[in-house]
Amino acid sequence: MSDSKLSLPPLNHMFVASISEVSNNDLRVVVVEGRRGQTPIETEVGLAFPVKPDETCRAFMITWWDYVAYAVRNESYFRREEGEPDYEPLGVRSESAFLRYVAQTTFASDDYPGPLAHWALYTEWHCIDVVSSIAPEVEEIPYAEVVWGLGERGGAG
Repeated sequence: MSDSKLSLPPLNHMFVASISEVSNNDLRVVVVEGRRGQTPIETEVGLAFPVKPDETCRAFMITWWDYVAYAVRNESYFRREEGEPDYEPLGVRSESAFLRYVAQTTFASDDYPGPLAHWALYTEWHCIDVVSSIAPEVEEIPYAEVVWGLGERGGAG
């Protein structure tokens, strides 16, 4: 399934399991939804219900073939750009600071390799920005096939 907008769980329930280059300049991100736990835990601000992935959760493999650039940010430092839409797990933009950065630091353009778009993937711990002339391929995969490249439970455990 390839789509510009995905039917993914809400932003605060997505975890990155892995980020990798499957071949030269081909980016793959595996994300897993998390579910609210049944047992509260005591935190500095009171009782909370941890959100964690488990074997009942959906997982998605998102692949950008032949990307131009990508960046990964710690979501704790995320700042919304003026005019940026409300949080979507995966959205596409035709104008952004990241697209301007790529235009100023590469020779990629709408002429070559083709019309560029900024894909933004927002998860619990990461903000991933990708510029590509090709929309990502998105495939739901079985949770059992998820390999946690960012540590057990992607930092969610």
